[in-house]
Amino acid sequence: MFSPLLVLADPIEVFRKVESSSPWIAPLIYCTLGFFVITWLGGCWETIADGLRWWSLVGPAVFAPLVVGITSLGSATVLYLVQRIACKSGSCGPRYRTTLSLNNHCAIILILGEVVNFLLVHADLVQDHALPLANRFPLGLDLLLLGVKEPNIYLSIVLHSTNIFVIWYFIVLTKGLKYITGAGSGHPATPVAVLWLSSVIIAVGAVYGAGGATVFRIVM
Repeated sequence: MFSPLLVLADPIEVFRKVESSSPWIAPLIYCTLGFFVITWLGGCWETIADGLRWWSLVGPAVFAPLVVGITSLGSATVLYLVQRIACKSGSCGPRYRTTLSLNNHCAIILILGEVVNFLLVHADLVQDHALPLANRFPLGLDLLLLGVKEPNIYLSIVLHSTNIFVIWYFIVLTKGLKYITGAGSGHPATPVAVLWLSSVIIAVGAVYGAGGATVFRIVM
C-alpha cells in the first residue's frame, strides 16, 4: 500500500514503523507536497490556465514548506516537552525524533482534511448561507454557526477546531503515543490536549493581532 495511506488504513503498522526506525522526512515531504497542491490550486482555481506560470508556482513553493516545516517542528516540540514535564523520572517518553516522526505521519490526516475542505468550499454546497470562516467548510461544531450573520470570529475558530479531521488526527496521535510509550490512556492524552489548546490559542492570537479580522486561510 502507498505509504502515506498507511496512517489512514493501518495506523498500528505506522506505530510499529515509528517505534523501530522513526522515519520523519518522508511523511514531511508528503504533507508538504499535499499542502503545495492545495495552495497552488487555491491561487489559480478561477484561472487554471495560469497555473503553470512561474508566479503561480513560486508562492506555493515557498509557502508550503515554510508552513508545514514550522508547524511540524512546533507541534512536535510541544508534544515532546509536555511529555518530559509530565514524566516524573525525567527520562521516560519517546525521543524527539520519534515524536516528530509520529506527528508527521499523523499530520497526513490533516492534509486529507485540507483536501476535503478545499473540494467542499469550491463545490458551493452552501450558496445560500455564509460560512463562519472564510474558505473553511464547517465540519465541526462551527456547523452551528452556518448562516449566522457576522458570527464572532474567535468563537468560530474555537468551534472549527473540533472538525472531524482534527479530532481524527488527535485520536490517532494519542493512540500512537500510547503505543510507543506503553503508558495508560490518560498520560498520552495530556500532551495531545495541550497541543490542541496551543493551536487554538495561536490561531486566536494571530487573528487578534490582525485586528480581529482575517484575510488568510486558518489552518488548525
